[in-house]
Amino acid sequence: MAPKDIMTNSHAKSILNAMNSLRKSNTLCDVTLRVEQKNFPAHRIVLAACSDYFCAMFTSELSEKDKPYVDIQGLTASTMEILLDFVYTETVHVTVENVQELLPAACLLQLKGVKQACCEFLESQLDPSNCLGIRDFAETHNCVDLMLAAEVFSQKHFPDVVQHEEFILLSQEEVEKLIKCDEIQVASEEPVFEAVINWVKHSKKEREASLPELLQYVRMPLLTPRYITDVIDTEPFIRCSLQCRDLVDEAKKFHLRPELRSQMQGPRTRARLGAVDQWSSTFPAQWTGRGGSSSSGGGKGMVLRTHSFYKCSRVRTCMLPSRAAARQRNAYFVN
Repeated sequence: MAPKDIMTNSHAKSILNAMNSLRKSNTLCDVTLRVEQKNFPAHRIVLAACSDYFCAMFTSELSEKDKPYVDIQGLTASTMEILLDFVYTETVHVTVENVQELLPAACLLQLKGVKQACCEFLESQLDPSNCLGIRDFAETHNCVDLMLAAEVFSQKHFPDVVQHEEFILLSQEEVEKLIKCDEIQVASEEPVFEAVINWVKHSKKEREASLPELLQYVRMPLLTPRYITDVIDTEPFIRCSLQCRDLVDEAKKFHLRPELRSQMQGPRTRARLGAVDQWSSTFPAQWTGRGGSSSSGGGKGMVLRTHSFYKCSRVRTCMLPSRAAARQRNAYFVN
């Protein structure tokens, strides 16, 4: 009979449990961590095995290598206790109250498991009221996956996000970055325009000069003529700015002179990737059709574009962004 290596599932866990018991009774401990004048006995080998920070400290020629006491700066005693519990038990207790201290401390001590747990916790807590703050927090601590998740969340829930204080308190550069994004999901450009106006109104004296710059990222040609005349035209901030009026005139021209639309193609006339359900009531002549075909699901048609407008028989006209495809009521739109 051939020999066989057998691994027991409980061995590593039982060793950790034994080491944790030794730590709590201060048995065989060879280093004491001092945080906020509180002492935490521990074992160098356990700390070094779990943390690159401690591994470098105890295996290099740093002064702490052989010292019985090591002072840890930059975190609280309560946070240190949670981190040590993780080192010896593989379990970390993450809450809304402690995560903002726990994540930076995990980054400092290079405890990857705690950092990952904090990121997963924060991602589960994403909400329109906090996603912008979580994005900035993640960026500060180089949590790339969390930062991207928060960005996607803010894009997906843009109309709700802009109703909260975090948006109102953004800098001009941060507002610009958000509203120029192709991926924000809005049924129309109305919430984008209103978000910009509300942001300016929050601090009129300091922000009014920023309006023309921000307004160039609002895709006003995609708004309905009625909204342009009834809402935008009557907005005092718009009426007082020649640069803003020029952008409004561009939107009006887009609607009033359809024959010129092929010359006006640009970022402001391109539908957002997150808004393929936006529909236009008009379209230019530069489109070509491909005949429909029968199927059990009903007639199908396809349109190839020369610009950004599409139309298929018996369906509404739509505008799609470049490099996009969509299906609407058994009609296929491709570019």
